Amino acid sequence: MSSRRKKNHGGAHENHERWLITYSDLITLLMIFFVIMYAMSSIDQSKFDSLSVSLNKALKASNQIQLQNMGQTGLVSRRPESNTPNQQPTKDPKAAAQQEQEQQKLDDLKKQIEKFVNDNGLAGQINVLENAKGVQITLSDAALYDSGRAELKPEAQKLLGGMSQFLSILPNEIAVEGHTDNVPMTSGRFPSNWELSSQRAINVLHFFEGTGVQHERLHAVGYADTVPLVANDSDEHRAQNRRVNLIVMRKYQMNSISPLDPEGTTQPIQQ
Repeated sequence: MSSRRKKNHGGAHENHERWLITYSDLITLLMIFFVIMYAMSSIDQSKFDSLSVSLNKALKASNQIQLQNMGQTGLVSRRPESNTPNQQPTKDPKAAAQQEQEQQKLDDLKKQIEKFVNDNGLAGQINVLENAKGVQITLSDAALYDSGRAELKPEAQKLLGGMSQFLSILPNEIAVEGHTDNVPMTSGRFPSNWELSSQRAINVLHFFEGTGVQHERLHAVGYADTVPLVANDSDEHRAQNRRVNLIVMRKYQMNSISPLDPEGTTQPIQQ
Protein backbone atom coordinates (compact mmCIF):
# COMPACT_ATOMS: atom_id res chain seq x y z
CA MET A 1 0.00 0.00 0.00
CA SER A 2 2.76 2.40 0.89
CA SER A 3 4.64 1.68 -2.29
CA ARG A 4 1.55 2.39 -4.40
CA ARG A 5 1.11 5.73 -2.71
CA LYS A 6 4.70 6.62 -3.44
CA LYS A 7 4.25 5.86 -7.11
CA ASN A 8 1.15 7.97 -7.34
CA HIS A 9 2.85 10.79 -5.54
CA GLY A 10 5.79 10.66 -7.92
CA GLY A 11 3.54 10.70 -10.96
CA ALA A 12 1.57 13.66 -9.72
CA HIS A 13 4.75 15.61 -9.11
CA GLU A 14 5.95 14.96 -12.66
CA ASN A 15 2.72 16.20 -14.27
CA HIS A 16 2.69 19.26 -12.05
CA GLU A 17 5.97 20.67 -13.41
CA ARG A 18 5.50 19.90 -17.13
CA TRP A 19 3.68 23.20 -17.75
CA LEU A 20 6.92 25.06 -17.17
CA ILE A 21 8.29 23.73 -20.46
CA THR A 22 5.32 25.07 -22.41
CA TYR A 23 5.48 28.36 -20.55
CA SER A 24 9.19 28.84 -21.31
CA ASP A 25 8.60 28.04 -24.98
CA LEU A 26 5.83 30.61 -25.10
CA ILE A 27 7.98 33.29 -23.47
CA THR A 28 10.81 32.56 -25.93
CA LEU A 29 8.49 32.83 -28.93
CA LEU A 30 7.04 36.10 -27.66
CA MET A 31 10.51 37.53 -27.20
CA ILE A 32 11.48 36.51 -30.74
CA PHE A 33 8.25 38.00 -32.06
CA PHE A 34 8.88 41.38 -30.44
CA VAL A 35 12.51 41.39 -31.60
CA ILE A 36 11.36 40.79 -35.17
CA MET A 37 8.71 43.51 -34.92
CA TYR A 38 11.30 45.96 -33.64
CA ALA A 39 13.72 45.06 -36.42
CA MET A 40 11.05 45.50 -39.09
CA SER A 41 10.06 48.90 -37.72
CA SER A 42 13.56 50.30 -38.40
CA ILE A 43 14.70 48.45 -41.52
CA ASP A 44 17.85 49.76 -43.20
CA GLN A 45 17.39 49.86 -46.99
CA SER A 46 21.13 49.59 -47.63
CA LYS A 47 21.38 46.52 -45.41
CA PHE A 48 18.33 45.05 -47.13
CA ASP A 49 19.92 45.59 -50.53
CA SER A 50 23.17 44.04 -49.32
CA LEU A 51 21.24 41.02 -48.08
CA SER A 52 19.45 40.79 -51.43
CA VAL A 53 22.76 40.88 -53.32
CA SER A 54 24.22 38.22 -51.06
CA LEU A 55 21.21 35.97 -51.61
CA ASN A 56 21.35 36.46 -55.37
CA LYS A 57 24.99 35.44 -55.39
CA ALA A 58 24.13 32.32 -53.46
CA LEU A 59 21.43 31.34 -55.92
CA LYS A 60 21.95 29.19 -58.97
CA ALA A 61 21.46 30.54 -62.47
CA SER A 62 17.85 29.37 -62.31
CA ASN A 63 17.28 31.39 -59.12
CA GLN A 64 16.60 28.18 -57.20
CA ILE A 65 18.14 26.70 -54.09
CA GLN A 66 18.64 23.00 -53.75
CA LEU A 67 17.20 21.86 -50.39
CA GLN A 68 18.07 18.43 -49.13
CA ASN A 69 15.29 15.88 -49.75
CA MET A 70 12.96 18.68 -50.98
CA GLY A 71 13.88 19.05 -54.66
CA GLN A 72 14.24 22.61 -55.92
CA THR A 73 12.59 25.61 -54.28
CA GLY A 74 12.12 28.74 -56.36
CA LEU A 75 12.68 32.23 -55.00
CA VAL A 76 10.93 35.29 -56.40
CA SER A 77 13.07 38.43 -56.55
CA ARG A 78 11.80 41.84 -55.42
CA ARG A 79 11.31 43.03 -59.01
CA PRO A 80 11.78 41.51 -62.47
CA GLU A 81 15.36 41.84 -63.64
CA SER A 82 14.24 43.42 -66.91
CA ASN A 83 12.51 46.22 -64.99
CA THR A 84 15.48 47.03 -62.78
CA PRO A 85 16.70 50.51 -63.76
CA ASN A 86 20.19 50.71 -65.17
CA GLN A 87 22.77 52.11 -62.83
CA GLN A 88 23.54 55.71 -63.69
CA PRO A 89 27.16 56.19 -64.72
CA THR A 90 29.28 58.42 -62.58
CA LYS A 91 29.18 61.98 -63.85
CA ASP A 92 32.54 63.08 -65.23
CA PRO A 93 33.21 66.61 -63.92
CA LYS A 94 35.34 67.47 -66.95
CA ALA A 95 32.71 66.30 -69.44
CA ALA A 96 29.99 68.09 -67.50
CA ALA A 97 31.97 71.33 -67.59
CA GLN A 98 32.54 70.99 -71.35
CA GLN A 99 28.85 70.29 -71.90
CA GLU A 100 27.84 73.29 -69.85
CA GLN A 101 30.32 75.50 -71.73
CA GLU A 102 28.96 74.35 -75.09
CA GLN A 103 25.40 74.91 -73.93
CA GLN A 104 26.23 78.49 -73.01
CA LYS A 105 27.78 79.10 -76.43
CA LEU A 106 24.76 77.62 -78.19
CA ASP A 107 22.45 79.82 -76.14
CA ASP A 108 24.50 82.88 -77.10
CA LEU A 109 24.47 81.83 -80.76
CA LYS A 110 20.69 81.46 -80.72
CA LYS A 111 20.29 84.95 -79.22
CA GLN A 112 22.57 86.52 -81.84
CA ILE A 113 20.70 84.88 -84.72
CA GLU A 114 17.35 85.92 -83.27
CA LYS A 115 18.60 89.51 -83.03
CA PHE A 116 19.77 89.36 -86.66
CA VAL A 117 16.35 88.07 -87.75
CA ASN A 118 14.48 90.78 -85.84
CA ASP A 119 16.78 93.60 -86.93
CA ASN A 120 16.38 92.67 -90.60
CA GLY A 121 12.64 91.93 -90.56
CA LEU A 122 13.12 88.26 -91.44
CA ALA A 123 10.70 86.81 -88.88
CA GLY A 124 8.46 85.38 -91.60
CA GLN A 125 11.34 83.74 -93.45
CA ILE A 126 13.64 82.44 -90.69
CA ASN A 127 12.75 80.59 -87.51
CA VAL A 128 15.33 79.75 -84.81
CA LEU A 129 14.95 77.12 -82.11
CA GLU A 130 17.09 74.90 -79.93
CA ASN A 131 16.49 71.16 -79.72
CA ALA A 132 18.31 67.93 -78.96
CA LYS A 133 20.37 68.21 -82.15
CA GLY A 134 21.57 71.75 -81.54
CA VAL A 135 20.59 75.23 -82.74
CA GLN A 136 18.27 74.84 -85.72
CA ILE A 137 17.72 77.65 -88.24
CA THR A 138 14.73 77.01 -90.51
CA LEU A 139 14.52 78.94 -93.76
CA SER A 140 11.42 79.08 -95.95
CA ASP A 141 11.95 77.72 -99.45
CA ALA A 142 10.22 80.80 -100.89
CA ALA A 143 13.05 82.93 -99.51
CA LEU A 144 15.66 80.77 -101.27
CA TYR A 145 14.28 79.23 -104.48
CA ASP A 146 11.72 79.61 -107.18
CA SER A 147 9.03 76.92 -107.26
CA GLY A 148 10.37 73.56 -108.43
CA ARG A 149 13.94 74.85 -108.76
CA ALA A 150 17.11 74.43 -106.72
CA GLU A 151 19.15 77.48 -107.81
CA LEU A 152 19.49 80.11 -105.09
CA LYS A 153 17.75 83.40 -105.87
CA PRO A 154 19.90 86.59 -105.71
CA GLU A 155 18.11 87.78 -102.58
CA ALA A 156 18.70 84.33 -101.03
CA GLN A 157 22.45 84.75 -101.41
CA LYS A 158 22.26 88.00 -99.46
CA LEU A 159 20.22 86.32 -96.73
CA LEU A 160 22.56 83.32 -96.49
CA GLY A 161 25.55 85.64 -96.53
CA GLY A 162 24.22 87.25 -93.37
CA MET A 163 23.78 83.81 -91.79
CA SER A 164 27.31 82.71 -92.71
CA GLN A 165 28.91 84.89 -90.03
CA PHE A 166 27.04 83.01 -87.31
CA LEU A 167 28.04 79.58 -88.63
CA SER A 168 31.69 80.46 -88.06
CA ILE A 169 31.27 81.34 -84.37
CA LEU A 170 31.47 77.70 -83.21
CA PRO A 171 33.58 74.84 -84.60
CA ASN A 172 30.62 72.46 -84.45
CA GLU A 173 29.45 70.46 -87.46
CA ILE A 174 26.63 71.95 -89.54
CA ALA A 175 23.86 69.88 -91.09
CA VAL A 176 21.97 71.24 -94.10
CA GLU A 177 18.58 69.54 -94.51
CA GLY A 178 16.31 69.91 -97.53
CA HIS A 179 12.55 69.31 -97.18
CA THR A 180 9.68 69.46 -99.66
CA ASP A 181 5.91 68.97 -99.61
CA ASN A 182 4.20 65.86 -101.00
CA VAL A 183 3.27 67.26 -104.41
CA PRO A 184 4.91 65.03 -107.06
CA MET A 185 7.51 66.60 -109.31
CA THR A 186 6.49 67.29 -112.90
CA SER A 187 9.80 68.78 -114.02
CA GLY A 188 12.07 66.54 -116.06
CA ARG A 189 15.13 67.92 -114.26
CA PHE A 190 14.14 66.39 -110.92
CA PRO A 191 12.47 62.98 -111.19
CA SER A 192 11.15 63.22 -107.62
CA ASN A 193 11.20 65.29 -104.46
CA TRP A 194 14.22 63.30 -103.30
CA GLU A 195 16.41 64.83 -105.98
CA LEU A 196 14.92 68.30 -105.48
CA SER A 197 15.40 68.36 -101.68
CA SER A 198 18.91 66.95 -101.95
CA GLN A 199 20.04 69.42 -104.62
CA ARG A 200 18.63 72.35 -102.68
CA ALA A 201 20.54 71.29 -99.59
CA ILE A 202 23.74 70.78 -101.61
CA ASN A 203 23.48 74.21 -103.20
CA VAL A 204 23.16 75.85 -99.77
CA LEU A 205 26.15 73.83 -98.59
CA HIS A 206 28.24 75.01 -101.55
CA PHE A 207 27.26 78.61 -100.85
CA PHE A 208 28.50 78.45 -97.26
CA GLU A 209 31.60 76.64 -98.40
CA GLY A 210 32.28 79.54 -100.75
CA THR A 211 31.96 82.06 -97.90
CA GLY A 212 34.70 80.38 -95.91
CA VAL A 213 32.86 77.83 -93.76
CA GLN A 214 35.14 74.76 -93.60
CA HIS A 215 33.74 71.99 -95.77
CA GLU A 216 34.77 69.43 -93.14
CA ARG A 217 32.07 70.86 -90.90
CA LEU A 218 29.32 70.68 -93.53
CA HIS A 219 27.10 67.86 -94.67
CA ALA A 220 23.84 67.87 -96.63
CA VAL A 221 20.86 65.54 -96.81
CA GLY A 222 17.52 65.58 -98.63
CA TYR A 223 14.41 64.30 -96.86
CA ALA A 224 11.86 64.96 -99.61
CA ASP A 225 8.40 64.95 -97.92
CA THR A 226 9.20 62.32 -95.27
CA VAL A 227 9.57 64.74 -92.31
CA PRO A 228 6.67 67.22 -92.59
CA LEU A 229 6.11 69.86 -89.93
CA VAL A 230 2.35 69.72 -90.49
CA ALA A 231 -0.02 67.67 -92.61
CA ASN A 232 0.13 68.40 -96.33
CA ASP A 233 -3.60 69.18 -96.45
CA SER A 234 -3.57 72.81 -97.62
CA ASP A 235 -1.45 75.26 -99.59
CA GLU A 236 -0.46 77.01 -96.37
CA HIS A 237 0.66 73.79 -94.71
CA ARG A 238 2.54 72.61 -97.78
CA ALA A 239 4.39 75.95 -97.81
CA GLN A 240 5.47 75.34 -94.20
CA ASN A 241 6.85 71.93 -95.12
CA ARG A 242 8.98 73.30 -97.96
CA ARG A 243 12.06 74.45 -96.06
CA VAL A 244 15.79 74.16 -95.44
CA ASN A 245 17.16 73.53 -91.95
CA LEU A 246 20.62 74.67 -90.90
CA ILE A 247 21.57 72.86 -87.69
CA VAL A 248 24.65 73.74 -85.65
CA MET A 249 25.15 70.27 -84.19
CA ARG A 250 25.97 69.58 -80.57
CA LYS A 251 29.21 67.82 -79.72
CA TYR A 252 27.71 66.65 -76.44
CA GLN A 253 24.47 64.76 -76.81
CA MET A 254 21.32 65.97 -75.14
CA ASN A 255 18.20 64.16 -73.95
CA SER A 256 14.78 65.60 -74.65
CA ILE A 257 12.36 65.94 -71.77
CA SER A 258 9.74 64.47 -74.10
CA PRO A 259 10.41 61.61 -76.53
CA LEU A 260 8.77 63.81 -79.16
CA ASP A 261 11.40 66.49 -78.51
CA PRO A 262 9.20 69.59 -78.29
CA GLU A 263 10.78 72.56 -79.98
CA GLY A 264 13.30 74.24 -77.73
CA THR A 265 12.75 71.83 -74.82
CA THR A 266 15.89 69.93 -73.94
CA GLN A 267 17.86 68.81 -70.94
CA PRO A 268 21.47 67.55 -70.63
CA ILE A 269 22.24 63.87 -70.29
CA GLN A 270 23.40 62.98 -66.83
CA GLN A 271 26.89 61.57 -67.14
